Amino acid sequence: MNARRSNAPHIIIDESLFCTVWQMYVTLSVILHFIFALMNKFTLFFSVLTITSLSLLLSCGDAPYQGEILFSEIVKVGAMDKTIAQLEITGMMCEVGCVAKVKKELLAQAGVSNVKIDFKKGREFNFASVEYDPLNCDAKSLSSVVNAIADGKLYGVKSIEVTHFAPAAASTLE
Repeated sequence: MNARRSNAPHIIIDESLFCTVWQMYVTLSVILHFIFALMNKFTLFFSVLTITSLSLLLSCGDAPYQGEILFSEIVKVGAMDKTIAQLEITGMMCEVGCVAKVKKELLAQAGVSNVKIDFKKGREFNFASVEYDPLNCDAKSLSSVVNAIADGKLYGVKSIEVTHFAPAAASTLE
């Protein structure tokens, strides 16, 4: 008989080495499973957050006012010099998102020192009272800021009433 001998090396597996490798494999599998599960939860969270944000943004009402802005200016006697513009704004449907966005954008303008929003849900027009320095900005530029939010698709300014408060001696128009 021709007995063939193989020249291939024989692999001897130590049982303790095999157990150690197997434990490392199982541990790594558990860690990776946990990481992927956590990533899926974050993915789900951010997906829900994105959908909620978009639905809030898109639910902000009808088309904004696009007509001519009515402008009026009044001078009143006051304790100190200050100028306040009252903007009549369409398109604000929610107090959390809409009001906060309009207020934030107005406060970001140079010369604006205070913004108060008079908002009531369901009202066609809401109001922003903006105290500002007329040397740094004007009321028409403030209305442009509101109209430019979301490329003009959300809010529109219908009217602006500017009131200049001045001490009694300086209350006459120049």
